[in-house]
Amino acid sequence: MNPQATDQPPAEQEPQNPALPSFIRKPDKTDKILLGLLALLTIYSLALTPARPWLLVNAPWALSLLTGSGMGLLITAAQGLLAPWALTGLTLLTAASPFKFLLLYFFMGKKWGQEFLDWIFAGRTPFWYRKLEGFVEGHIWLCLLLAFIPFSPIPATILLAIAGIRKLSVWSLAAYCYLLLLLNKGFYLYLGFTFGEDIQPLLNTIDRYMTQITFALLGYVLVTSWWRERKKPKP
Repeated sequence: MNPQATDQPPAEQEPQNPALPSFIRKPDKTDKILLGLLALLTIYSLALTPARPWLLVNAPWALSLLTGSGMGLLITAAQGLLAPWALTGLTLLTAASPFKFLLLYFFMGKKWGQEFLDWIFAGRTPFWYRKLEGFVEGHIWLCLLLAFIPFSPIPATILLAIAGIRKLSVWSLAAYCYLLLLLNKGFYLYLGFTFGEDIQPLLNTIDRYMTQITFALLGYVLVTSWWRERKKPKP
């Protein structure tokens, strides 16, 4: 028996917080850039939140440029605030506005992998995501299409993070998402030209009911999935 083995005090270990992902505990240069951009965009969104109602009434075109707001585009078209060529340019820029978030989530997913989703869900992956994870990962293009349908509550940012984890082509995704965003903004443009501002309360009502219908469908999927699992013979 070696006496030195008993006399030697155990080496002190560096305390770590397992709740924090590695890209926060020991970030490299790229991690710091991504986290910094995420912080800036979060501050950007929070700073614009109190100004949204004022911008929607007084400068809807600015709200569309800053946030990609379809409602701002609708009001701009309904009020005839811009010439046709300027409105076309505004639509193209409005469709591009959400990319500052979408691309960031893609690159965070690509860099941090599944650990990023675990961080978003605070280490507790929701039941609905555990049940739908296989479908989402296997049908990412379809899910993105559903996410960009007007009034859809599906978070496109999470889908882009999953696409990043799967290492999909950023150029193909960017082109596909921009096309979907153009169709989305074109829908609001059409409503603004056709029905004017009077349709805004109706859209708010549709938005509310679409959210309720989506959660009802999600509940149906979860219940049927649970029922199938319950009916499986136990080993």
